[in-house]
Amino acid sequence: MKCFFFGVLWIVVGPLIGHGFNGEVEEVYYWKKVIYENLPLDKDAYIGPYRYFTPTNNNVLGVGYHASSGIMIVAMGRLRSGIPATLAAFCTSDYPMGSTPAIWGFPDYQKNTLKASFYEQSQNYYRNLETTNPVKYSPGYYQYFFGNIQEEEQDDTRKLSHIQRPLEDFNIISVYYPNVDDQCNRLYIIDTGFLYYGPSYQYSVQNPAIIVFDLQPNCCQTRNFPLIRRVEIPNNLWKNPVGFQYITPDYQGKDCDDVYLYITNCYDNNIIVYDYKREKFWSFTDPSMNPVIAESRMVYKNDIYYDLPIGIINVALGWPDKHGNKIAYYAPGASFGEYAVSTKVLKDSRRSYKKNYGDFFMLGYRGCNTQGFKQTFDPNTGVIFFAQMQSKKILCWNVRNPLNADTVGVVYESENLLFVTDIFIDSDNYLWFHSNAVPIYYLSDKPLDLTEINARSFRVNAFDSIRGTVCDSSVYTRGLYFNNSSEHYDN
Repeated sequence: MKCFFFGVLWIVVGPLIGHGFNGEVEEVYYWKKVIYENLPLDKDAYIGPYRYFTPTNNNVLGVGYHASSGIMIVAMGRLRSGIPATLAAFCTSDYPMGSTPAIWGFPDYQKNTLKASFYEQSQNYYRNLETTNPVKYSPGYYQYFFGNIQEEEQDDTRKLSHIQRPLEDFNIISVYYPNVDDQCNRLYIIDTGFLYYGPSYQYSVQNPAIIVFDLQPNCCQTRNFPLIRRVEIPNNLWKNPVGFQYITPDYQGKDCDDVYLYITNCYDNNIIVYDYKREKFWSFTDPSMNPVIAESRMVYKNDIYYDLPIGIINVALGWPDKHGNKIAYYAPGASFGEYAVSTKVLKDSRRSYKKNYGDFFMLGYRGCNTQGFKQTFDPNTGVIFFAQMQSKKILCWNVRNPLNADTVGVVYESENLLFVTDIFIDSDNYLWFHSNAVPIYYLSDKPLDLTEINARSFRVNAFDSIRGTVCDSSVYTRGLYFNNSSEHYDN
């Protein structure tokens, strides 16, 4: 099977028929125009040189659903100006299926509202770093904003006193995708701290940071979202903050603070690991995390061709073995391949300084035109679901099987899947996926057409979605490829 690229001005014909192959796929919400509830400033107001609200610049990039409370978190990365809230929410009980929900700033508008001073300095797309001290932490690293504590530096030789600061001392600058965790009822986000308004206008506001909120069962009613932690990512671990995408929590037991966070940067092509309990950072990089330039050519709406050479997008975790280690599955965005590494490797900070040959390995190829933006693992079925950038499909693969084009199934196929940026499984076993107009939004300054649907959220029962496909283990299984554990690859 060969893959071909025909050129920017050619048009692909033969539209697909939208349908779910197995389960009943529901189009839950859609947005032509993003509607905000009770904006604190007049829509015609200005902040610095930019209008406070520009409707044609607002697009829902990512969604996250917390089934216990019924809150839906949405993110609109500030890749353009005029976005009142980069992080927002709504309560699903307020909106029927097939509607356009109005959203409100999460945790509130105050944290999301930009300041004129943020635009006083600009910076180039890539940052020049001083790397003489490989363990130098960024300013504010220990400022968690909740009480007086003392923390130790990584070398354990001296202590830093905590500086207590009020919550209003930080703003949420730009978030692309929410990461809702059902196990401990938390929202994990990465604030890039960076305003990227195209190649010509870029503003470095603050260092990228991990922010963690508590999602309480009644939060839809109270709209109270306690801040659990805010910590900046050390300077020496990143170059381009625009590449920060997703966080994957890896809990080590029932203690919600005993967790490793795997954070990906698709432009720096690395995985940053944050030991939440011990409050330490380190990172891993490997050639398998880099984009494949020949596979970076994409098509949007059948007639817009572009190059998107992005690296590793996110990490999906498989089943734990008897030691609590898991297979971490990942892929560069510009790639047809799938890769893996044991979390035993990722959790060992000492190995981050090694070359780690053999620790990161290839599983196989999904097939032509299968560039994926995100993937998620369903522990109930052993299936990984892939959000596709250009194939207009949601794909699946049962990890019990070898990975190749014949073992990859199709869960859903539709012309409405323009560019799928988010996919996850909630605690009710629904598979959610979200499609939007990110190629136009990110790669051009063309205003969004508010007469068209620019973002859609879908859901389907995860178990039903694979029934009868090659991903259904009752239909097709060649034996346990990983023996349900990561022990195979622990060195």
